[in-house]
Amino acid sequence: MAALHAVLQRPNNRQAQKIDERRRRYILAFVSYITSAVMFIYGFKNLYSEQVLLPVILFGTGLAFLLNILWFHLSRNLQRACVIEAVLVGGFVLSLVYQGGFNNTALYWVFPFPAILFGLLGVRIALLSNALLVLMLCIMLFIPDLILAQYKDAEASRFIASLLIVIIVCWINDHYRERSHQAMDLLQQSKEMQANTDALTELANRRFIDASLLPSLALQPAQFFPLSLIMCDIDHFKQLNDRFGHDAGDDVLKAVAQLFRKCLRQHDFACRTGGEEFLLILPHTNSADAFLVAEKIRSQLAQQALLANQPEYHITASFGVALCDNAEDFTQAVKHADEQMYLSKRNGRNQVN
Repeated sequence: MAALHAVLQRPNNRQAQKIDERRRRYILAFVSYITSAVMFIYGFKNLYSEQVLLPVILFGTGLAFLLNILWFHLSRNLQRACVIEAVLVGGFVLSLVYQGGFNNTALYWVFPFPAILFGLLGVRIALLSNALLVLMLCIMLFIPDLILAQYKDAEASRFIASLLIVIIVCWINDHYRERSHQAMDLLQQSKEMQANTDALTELANRRFIDASLLPSLALQPAQFFPLSLIMCDIDHFKQLNDRFGHDAGDDVLKAVAQLFRKCLRQHDFACRTGGEEFLLILPHTNSADAFLVAEKIRSQLAQQALLANQPEYHITASFGVALCDNAEDFTQAVKHADEQMYLSKRNGRNQVN
């Protein structure tokens, strides 16, 4: 079940990761292009003012934003570009508050940036970054000798209180948005598990092979190949059902599935492909080792009394083993394992070929 869950989870994780990366790219592009354009506009408006430092801050930060987005387009390293952008945002906020902005309006321009940090960095890192930013702003605002601008105490305290409210609201929104996405992912995974699991044995079913495993083999061959296939068919299963009833047959199928779980590794797959037919998929396993696994299962199955009311009645199964080296040959390898299993049937059953 662990291997089944891992394969089903990969597409969902990749899809969620792509959506999150797209969101962060849009935020990065917005901050880099739109915000830098606004900074250049205000930089030109204050180019010949008495506040020499203000245009330097605006032009410098705007240019740094553009250089960062250019570097991102060249390197495609989104995580590093977002971290650099967040550092630039923090530097801009602190330098603007230090200088005061046009007519001492710097504090009004700070409020959008906590939300930008949440968008760029994610909930946990953004919360820590905003906390550090608030701490540094408190030091600057309540120790006036450290900065050029002069803010009234009431103005500074109200600004910090308002900023904390903005940060808390942003945190609540992003935190529960993330929780909501996680809950939706779990629900989707639960539905996928139900659709890809045989209800009786709780093993993977044929749909899992076609819809989930085969795409994974093609996309991530290094995680699977070479792999071995073991086809297993319970001997005389129809006679068992006719003699003891279908409930007894169901009990045998569930007991065989439990034996597979006991004998296989966590990253192996056991699939019920038909009424009494199973396919075992063993990643990174050669045919010799697969033969040993099949023989171990065959031996233990033949020795167990699976029918509680008929301890003298023993269940056997026939096995076929095949090796697969790539995704293109998987279907042919399954056919070969099936042929080997029927060879075991023709040669007297309760054996491995």
